[in-house]
Amino acid sequence: MAKTTLKIEGMMCEGCVGKVQKGLEALDGVSAVEVSLKKGTATVTHEGVPDEALISAVVDAGFRASVKKGLFS
Repeated sequence: MAKTTLKIEGMMCEGCVGKVQKGLEALDGVSAVEVSLKKGTATVTHEGVPDEALISAVVDAGFRASVKKGLFS
């Protein structure tokens, strides 16, 4: 299993969190999603889902996303 943390932009409420979570959980190969409104992140546990597919799922939910790398990205 791999873990990928995405930086999510545009989330304002728990409803937004739910949209992001639902979009990511719908992808084949995703086993767990943890979305933090406070941190503006989503941590996805998955089996070989490409970063582009994760980002696309968030964009389709109406938000901006990028892969978070290191401590300062």
